[in-house]
Formats: sequence, C-alpha cells, structure tokens
Amino acid sequence: MLCSVFFVYFLLLLKIYRYNIKSKELFSAEIYLKEVEKDVEKEMADYPKLFPEINYSAGKSSEFADARKHWANQDFAAIFNGDYVWPFAESVGGKYPNYQFYVKPDKPLTRWDMMMIASVRTDYTNQTLHPEIAEVISSAAQYNDMKVRQANYKDNFSAYYPVLYIDTTGEESSYDGDSQDQKAEAFYTLTKMGVLTADNGYLRPKAQVTRAEAVTVLQRLYDATAK
Repeated sequence: MLCSVFFVYFLLLLKIYRYNIKSKELFSAEIYLKEVEKDVEKEMADYPKLFPEINYSAGKSSEFADARKHWANQDFAAIFNGDYVWPFAESVGGKYPNYQFYVKPDKPLTRWDMMMIASVRTDYTNQTLHPEIAEVISSAAQYNDMKVRQANYKDNFSAYYPVLYIDTTGEESSYDGDSQDQKAEAFYTLTKMGVLTADNGYLRPKAQVTRAEAVTVLQRLYDATAK
C-alpha cells in the first residue's frame, strides 16, 4: 500500500516537472516570436511602401459597400477611402446623402484599371501632371485605340471606363463630366512616365492585365515615383 502511494506521488511529481518544462518551452517560443515580429516591423518600417495609407484609413472598413465583407476590405479602405471612392466606384446606389458605392472587388483588372489605380500613387507623391486639354487630346491622338469625344447622359463616367470625355464644341474645350479631368491627367501622366506603354500604336486599355504586365507596371511605377 505504501509503495503504491509513493508511486502515485512520483508520477505526480514527474507530471508537474514535464508541465514546467513545457511551460518554459512555450514561454521561450512566445518570446522568440515577439522578437521576430519586432524585427519584421522594423524592416517594414525601413522599406518604402508603394501606397502608404493614402487617406489614412488603414485598419478601417472600406467605404465600398460590397468590399466590407471581402478579405481585401481594409486594403480597399487604405487606398480608396475618401476622395477616391466616388471616381473609382463601379456603380452607385441609394439617394443623397446615403449613397452606396460598389467596386466589384473580384472583377478582373484591365490595363486601364491598373493605370488609374497607379495614378493614386502619383497623386500621393505630387507627381501627377496637369496638362492643358489640348495636350491631352494631342497625346491621345498618338494611340489608335484611345477615344476622346463629347459625353452623353447614357455614358459611363467611372474612372475605369477608358474614354476621355471632352467637349470641343465651344470656344474653349472642357472636360465633359465628373472625374474626366482626373482620368485625363492619369492617362497623360502614366503614359508620359512610361508606366503604361503602347504596342505598335495600340495602348489596349480594355485588355485584361497579365501577371507579367502587372509586375512590370508596379515596378515601373515604383521606379518613376520613388526618386
């Protein structure tokens, strides 16, 4: 009987010893992970971001209604919340002042889409060019597939639609619709920078972006704006 008691007591001590060893190991692992996190944070702080919280909305919910439950919700918020929600909305619902903005977060990107998103970066770095309308028209004329025309009420005025609406019927030409100056300046700036280039005179604004093109555009954008 006495041996049985001692044996049980021994097993209990062994269990406690193993628990303490395991606790120390877990504690050491936790400390190690915290040190790794600090190192990563330090490296990220030293590494320049391409879109460093454009509207100071990092960590907040997106103003696009259909992006709020999306896995990229906070990324949409960081780049587009504020000034860029209206022009970058794919569609708008509701009534003033309770508009609902929709971005279609899973829709594939076109080359024009990439260019417009890249223009958010040039705005942030104050490198967006502000040409005269005549310069925009002249620049667009260099491409076989860039359209410049007067708008009508059925037109799509989204930043994603690759047509520059310019009214040339008056004494002075003028942008014809919301966000058209932004589209024109983005087109002019990103093509002049060489971020978006043509192939045999064709800019192919409606073509979907390949992985190779996306990588190239991002690298060119960084090179052109990180100086």
